[in-house]
Amino acid sequence: MGWSEENKKTGDLTSVKTPNTVTPDIELMGYLSGHHAGYWEQSPDLAPRRENKITIDPATNSGARAEVSVKGYSDGVSILGPHPTAAGQGGGLIADLEIRYTLERGAHGLYTYAIYTHQNTYPAGSVGESRFGFKLSGKVFDWLSIDDQRNAMMPTGKDWDAGTDLNMKEARRLTTGIYKGRAEHKYDYSADQFKIPAFGWASTTQKVGLYIINPSFEYLSSGPLHFELTGHIDDGDGGDPTLLDYWRGTHYGGSVLSFAANEPWTKVVGPIFIYVPTGADPNTLFTDAKKKATVEQSRWPYTFVKGNDVDYPQTADRVTVKGRLKLIDPHARNFRFTTLLVGLAYPDQPAVPRVLRVAPPPAPPAPPTSRLTPPSSQPSIVLVSYQPPAATPDAATPPATTPPDNGATTDHSLLPNGQRRNRGTYVAPRTSGAGGRLGGFTFQPQPITWQNDAKHYEFWTHGTADGSFTIPNVRPGVYQLHAVADGILGAYDATATLTIAPGQHVLNLGTIEWHPVHYGQQIFQIGTANRSAREFFKGDDHWHWGMYIEYAKYFPNDIDFTVGKSDPAKDWYIYQVPHDIDFKPTGQDQGRATPWTIHFTMPANAPTSGKATLRFGLSDASVRSLGISVNGKDVGPDTDLRGGGGAIMRDGIEATWVERDFAFDASLLHPGANIIVLTVPAGPVGSGICYDVVRLEVAPPTP
Repeated sequence: MGWSEENKKTGDLTSVKTPNTVTPDIELMGYLSGHHAGYWEQSPDLAPRRENKITIDPATNSGARAEVSVKGYSDGVSILGPHPTAAGQGGGLIADLEIRYTLERGAHGLYTYAIYTHQNTYPAGSVGESRFGFKLSGKVFDWLSIDDQRNAMMPTGKDWDAGTDLNMKEARRLTTGIYKGRAEHKYDYSADQFKIPAFGWASTTQKVGLYIINPSFEYLSSGPLHFELTGHIDDGDGGDPTLLDYWRGTHYGGSVLSFAANEPWTKVVGPIFIYVPTGADPNTLFTDAKKKATVEQSRWPYTFVKGNDVDYPQTADRVTVKGRLKLIDPHARNFRFTTLLVGLAYPDQPAVPRVLRVAPPPAPPAPPTSRLTPPSSQPSIVLVSYQPPAATPDAATPPATTPPDNGATTDHSLLPNGQRRNRGTYVAPRTSGAGGRLGGFTFQPQPITWQNDAKHYEFWTHGTADGSFTIPNVRPGVYQLHAVADGILGAYDATATLTIAPGQHVLNLGTIEWHPVHYGQQIFQIGTANRSAREFFKGDDHWHWGMYIEYAKYFPNDIDFTVGKSDPAKDWYIYQVPHDIDFKPTGQDQGRATPWTIHFTMPANAPTSGKATLRFGLSDASVRSLGISVNGKDVGPDTDLRGGGGAIMRDGIEATWVERDFAFDASLLHPGANIIVLTVPAGPVGSGICYDVVRLEVAPPTP
């Protein structure tokens, strides 16, 4: 890599270049749409106090490594100014924030990490949606690589601008380019973060790639099954190639990060490695990036992360935790694990009530924020690798039309192509709401579990077929052990906490018994308990806008499923949604109620009195109720759904997983043939249920 430039006020990565592109030192950062260039979601720019320093001086290590830091101090007030735009950040960010960038000789990239600190003198607050991201140059990057399924040439920004709007600002029907006629939707590139240690963009013309590599997943939120945005075309005018690394995501169930008044808290997010390989085609570069991810993972924890106020234990203070899970289940006597995930997370916590912050008094008009001021006119820190070009290139100068307010503009005049300006990026100014509350995105308080925790660190690993597991590099702290496995409904959640002290090196937990929950004899099960809908129809091909619209086309007579005869991969759809009756080209459709009929046979030895329990593993649920009838008699509705996190509207098959159990009188069942009908009510076609599994269990009356 050649060189990079960082803004000394915002901490933005304003320029990245390498002499090894086809056009030497061509600017890789984008300056057309959205938040330009490289950036952390929160910025120290508006903090009451700010400090810049060199944290690793290359003069002290013969040029092997250099690191710079931009730090903002909260001093008990928000560092984001009066109108923060991050989701969930309506009350601002009352925490110190330090952003660091590190260059290492021969690394072909650079590292970045952020340090968040809530001092014990600060009032209560929270951290909203958070990520490190890029807007890249559309003149350079044209190929996106997320995984084997999403690895291809992409539409251009011009194609995006010319597209026609669909039912959400992130989706358009392309009318030009190589994908003319296709619906382009940024959520079609979302992925399970645990499965993609390297992802990014490449150039077919400049023979360069830019990939985000997470050497560890300990600092990411919501465990090993968390789906999030990754890369896409920006939804603003110009459509710059976008790359996002969410550490507190909110799109497929969200995450939680709140702190109480006077609560000391700190978190080191990263280091993330920004890999910039050159000299090959996109597929070769992507393969190389995945190999590089393995190398970086082997180096974790990095020895260069240091400082008295940096909570980042080195290897000597971390612990390897071992053990073996033994399944004790009379319903699965010869069970062997296929996919087993075992992890350590902060112990489950009850919901923390939201603190309502009073809006500050109106401030006089301020000049435009400096976050998007051209780097050539900003104070900056330049990190130059020790393999530089002969002459230091000039800083990149973005177009003179750079909006001073990050797209938050009411200018909706027409672009030269006839489309309305800012139809994808407009963010209305935030105002005070009722009761003096700050306006903006809000989320209801919820208990903290490993599925939504962004405040603490989590450590997960894959177990073996016999249940053995090894979790390396665990930080000292207090944890709860968890496990999930394909084929087991529910999870293992240890009832006791585990305290790990520095210097233990290896902690062997021995054999741990896992007793899955049952509510009686299993009568039938549709699907595999795996916390997703991947085994159902279209579960292997769901990354397309509007799959909820397609249901009515695939199943015009709705689903009629016979247990033991029907094939879930063909006869059970990924989404139970209202049956489309509008078929509008934009997808803004309403649908009628959708009944799914399940035929099954009660075994001769099964109880026909007592309690029957329908157990629903839900990968997403965006309806308020589910109608349930048993042999023609209504026993529902089930109004206790409350699951998931927008997977259906975002073309996914996984979100925050929940189990919902519905009990009814087993006397409604009888020997031989039986019918259960599940009905989603009429409504918008994107509102429904994404099942992981449906199981019926029956228990005889209690003596």
